[in-house]
Amino acid sequence: MNNRKNILKILIRFINPINPKYVLLLSLIAISNKAISQDIHFSQFLNSPLNLNPALTAYSQADFRLILNNRNQWASVTVPYRTISGSFDFKILNRKKNRDYFGIGIIFNKDEAGDSHYGTMQMGLSGSWIKSLSRNNHHTMSIGGQVSYFQRSIDYSQLYFPEQWNGSMSNIGQNNTEILIVDQFSFIDFSVGAHYLYTPSRNFMLNSGISVWHLTQPNQNLIDSKEATLYIKTQFYIETDIKTNTPLDILPAAFFSIQGPYKELVVGAKLNYKFNKTRNNYMALSTGLYGRNIDALIVYAGIDYKSAKLAITYDINMSPLKTASQYRGGMEISLKWLIFKNKKAPKRQTIPCPIF
Repeated sequence: MNNRKNILKILIRFINPINPKYVLLLSLIAISNKAISQDIHFSQFLNSPLNLNPALTAYSQADFRLILNNRNQWASVTVPYRTISGSFDFKILNRKKNRDYFGIGIIFNKDEAGDSHYGTMQMGLSGSWIKSLSRNNHHTMSIGGQVSYFQRSIDYSQLYFPEQWNGSMSNIGQNNTEILIVDQFSFIDFSVGAHYLYTPSRNFMLNSGISVWHLTQPNQNLIDSKEATLYIKTQFYIETDIKTNTPLDILPAAFFSIQGPYKELVVGAKLNYKFNKTRNNYMALSTGLYGRNIDALIVYAGIDYKSAKLAITYDINMSPLKTASQYRGGMEISLKWLIFKNKKAPKRQTIPCPIF
């Protein structure tokens, strides 16, 4: 956080004497300060399970699961903020009657923001243990952990400083004498989480969980030797699947994240209409609407076909930036592919299929 404030101060000194047209640029920097000082985030939080909770590693009826996520934000008003993520997880040591098993997963994240290409790269290894707590599988518990390697970097050559301004743009781009030593750094980090699945009947399912990230609280400062600790992040989430007597399911959900002084709340629901319920020919369409704080409305649409799922969301910006963005926020796409060793549908005594 402190490194971001230092860069902001430098840019304020540069922008202040220049021209009112840079007020928008400064506003974008100030607003993005909150986003960049936090972790990456996806509006489709349930469609990126290894970023949501390490306890969700291999938490699926499938034997193998591949998930890809891509998010572009603020393309209408500045250099787009782009986040990509990919994960692959699978089951191991599946115990008798499939009442408990272990999961292993790997995840890769890449995030880049603004002209300076301020970026974060993460490679992580996750592990989980999923256990049915009752004979009828009404209660299922999962615990998990994740160890990750992070690298953060910035391109100072794309930033402008006061000495490069001589009253016109003629001096922009020339070398400056600012002492900026650290342009990248790396660290190892750890995260843990727990998840609970409640299925009292075939017509109702509830998923909920909690995860805690950045247990090592690494130093994030790029500019000086002062420490700028990365805040611990805690995430809570819940989603229910309410089945009706029709092919239509209702899935309300809520997500809450807190990281230092920053808080994010997403609440909404989606509808899932199933055209075919059998696994080998499964097909469904989804649509939904969510709200994030007072910042954005999130429109959701998705399609499930056999073992693949494609979902698209669009954030309609409702923040003070809406004047410049014309209500345009970010588009996000996720793709999930489930791989089964056995093509037959699982028996009822196995752990029920979670929403993920």
